[in-house]
Formats: sequence, structure tokens, C-alpha cells
Amino acid sequence: MRGKQTTLVVAIAMVSGLLLMSQMPAVSQVENVFPGDTEGEGPPVTDTDGDGIPDVHENLFSSWVNSTAVDGREINIEGLDRNISSDAETDRDRDGMNASEEYCWPYSFEACFSTLRVGLPGELNPVTGLREYLDPRSSDTDNDGMPDGYEVAMCQRQPGAYDLTIGKYSCEGFNPLNGSDGGVDLDNDGFDIDRDGINDLHEELTSAEEYIFGADQNWTTELDGLRCTYSPPELPNQTHWPSIGYHWPNIGDACATNYTVEFGEDMWLGTDPTNGDSDWYYLDSGIELKTTHPVSGDGIPDGWEIHFQLNPNNRSDRLLDADDDGWDRDRNGVISADQSPSPIDLMIGEELSNIQEYITYQDNGNYVRAGLKQVGVDSTEGTLFEYPHSLSSEGENAPSIMDPDVISLELDDEGEQLYVGTRLGVSIIQLDMSGSFDHYLPSGYELTDMLLIDQPSGELILMSTNRGM
Repeated sequence: MRGKQTTLVVAIAMVSGLLLMSQMPAVSQVENVFPGDTEGEGPPVTDTDGDGIPDVHENLFSSWVNSTAVDGREINIEGLDRNISSDAETDRDRDGMNASEEYCWPYSFEACFSTLRVGLPGELNPVTGLREYLDPRSSDTDNDGMPDGYEVAMCQRQPGAYDLTIGKYSCEGFNPLNGSDGGVDLDNDGFDIDRDGINDLHEELTSAEEYIFGADQNWTTELDGLRCTYSPPELPNQTHWPSIGYHWPNIGDACATNYTVEFGEDMWLGTDPTNGDSDWYYLDSGIELKTTHPVSGDGIPDGWEIHFQLNPNNRSDRLLDADDDGWDRDRNGVISADQSPSPIDLMIGEELSNIQEYITYQDNGNYVRAGLKQVGVDSTEGTLFEYPHSLSSEGENAPSIMDPDVISLELDDEGEQLYVGTRLGVSIIQLDMSGSFDHYLPSGYELTDMLLIDQPSGELILMSTNRGM
């Protein structure tokens, strides 16, 4: 009897075990491998469709993304499918990178599927600890205002950004997984609106603003494409300025198809976020459009031109006097035009052209307040010190200058006194801020230049006036 009970208990245990196993998920058969026989290869990765993108990655981006553009257009982007290999070559978000390239970043496509790659693709988020990848359903994964393909194209232009030994990119300022670099003004071409000598954050011309410059307000990359123009390789006369594809051949195909330009060259629209003076075409004799490749620029920063509603891509407007504020010096009834940006030609021409108006705001490359030719800068803190035009409310001994029309600034050898030559005379400022002294020229005299000469007996001031030395 006891034997029959034991047999019954064992049978019940076996049936219970079978029932428990039937409720567990299917487990693939595991093959035992002796550790000494391995060669350091990584664990197996399941890739059902064999397109090189692991199933776990395609599952991560498998759902559709549906949204509405600012102008009401519907955006519907299909996700990836681990059972369909052809989706690896698709660029459904029109950002210039196909699904394989977005999976591989920051590795190049070639290195990603070779022995060059030494680590996982994507980047580890230092805050969340999660690995992040470019989203093949969103043109701007990090939401910084620059599409993914645009950032990698700008990245590849940076010297040393690509490590040939491992096939990996590392970019400052153009990382499609860094949402902060769209708000940076890398080429420092903003406009100092308040003329305090410093481009504050609201005065910078950021990389994202340069990319979208000139676009319609409703521009949507997923629907309109990248802001570039591109001619297929089989056509002649390819100048490729600036580079559209290079290591990223799909970028050209993603260029906007509903936007046409008259230059017939491969180029990014907008302005160049890596060059503070973008102008890349001009009007020959005011009629025919020509490009400036390989030289660009007109001497006026992009931000200044945009602020005053000029064209930062057209070099021709530097010699225009749009507000007609020149001066007919010879009184012949005609204000002669500026023929070239050379200092001599600008002096001969009577127009006050755009480049001349820009230069009036400059002193050795720095913007200054009207009237002052220079300001003192504390190099350790970047603090500006400006000398006032008149006595301040701090008292009669506060340093000042006698006239706002500053002609020349000279510092004595000891660095204790600043000689400020103005139209009416010379103000000497004690740099310890104890006060200043004014020395007026005789009535009817106006200073045109001043030179400070150190002598054993003291400083000698040499002045040039409208009535001689």
C-alpha cells in the first residue's frame, strides 16, 4: 500500500511540473560551449530579417508616429518592422539618414558593420544611464532645431571629427543626440544690438537659426525635406559647394523637392553656421548670378545683415546705399557710387554703402558705443569699462571727457593716465579714477589727430588741427 502511495505522489509531482512548464515562455535551446574555445566574440543578437539592425532596436522604434504640422498638414511616419529587411534603407523622416545610418550613429555606416566598431552604437545618457539612438521616425531627434542629417553633415566638415581607426564621429556643436548645441553661435556672427561690446544670448545668431534662415514659417522637414538643393551625380558640372553628402550619400536625396534655386549647384540653403560671413553668390554687373566658391563673404557678418534686412548670402549688397544717405562732396548734383570695398575706393565714392555703415560700428573688430573709439576690458572677467562723455552724478572729480567726438586715445608709459583727444581738445583721465583734467584748444581750432611722445622731462602731446600742428 505504501508503495502505491509513493508512486501516486511522484506522478502528481511530474504532472504539476509539466503544467508549470507549459505556462512559461518558449526558451531557445542553449548549447554549452567550453570557455576556452571562445574568441572573445559578443553574445548572439537576434536579427530576424537579416538587415543588420537587431530586433530589439527595431522593436524600440516600431510604432507609428502621427502628428500635425503648424499649418495643419498631417504627419504620419511608419515605424520599423523586424520582419521586413527593406526598411533599413528607408528615410521616412526625410532627414537625410536611412534607418541603418541612424542605428549606427555615431559610427559611420561602413564601420558599423565591420570589425572597426569597438562598442555599441548610440550614446549613453549620463543623467538617465540609458543608451539613446537617433529616431528614424523623427527628423530632429534631439529637438534642437537642426535635423539629424544636417548635424552629421556639419559634423563631418569639422577637422578631426572622424576617427578613422574606429570609424566614429565626435562633434562639438553638431551632435544630433545633444539638444543644447542648436542654441550655440559657433561662428560668433550675431549682432550686438545694444552696442555694449558683448553679444548676449538674445543677440547671438545660433546654428539652428542659421539652418532655418529664409525658410517659410511652416517648414516641416518630414514633409518638405532638408533645406538644401542637390543635383543627381549623373548630371555634369558638379561643384558640390558646400558638401551635401560625402560620407552620408542619402542626404542629397532628402533635399527639398518643392524649393528651386537659380544657381544649379549643390548647396545648403540658409546661412553657414561654421562661417560668420556666409555670402556665397553675387550679381555680375547687376544681372547674372554667380557663385563665389571657393571664397565667400562680403566683410559684413551674417547677424548684422539679417538685423538690417540685407541678404547674408548675397555679396553684391555690400556696395549698395539702400537708405540713400551718402554725401555729394563735390556738389555736382550726383552722389557717386562706391566701386569696390577697398578703403581707397570707399573714400572716393560718395555713397555711404552698407559696408561703410557696418565699419562705423567697429574698432579693431569690436562693437562700441557711438563716440567712443575704444573701451577698457578686464581680461580676467570680460568686464567692460566705459569712460563717460560728461561729468557723472558721482561728483566733480568723477572721470569724464570734454566732448563725445573722440579722435584718439593714448596711454602714458606708466599706465596711469589716459589721454583722450577729442574734437575740442584733450581730456586726461587718471586711471585710478581719482578724476580727469580738460585742456581746451583755442576757439576755432578742432583736433584732427593726436600723438603722445614720451620724453625724459615728461609726455609731449603732438596735435594736428584744422589750422596746423
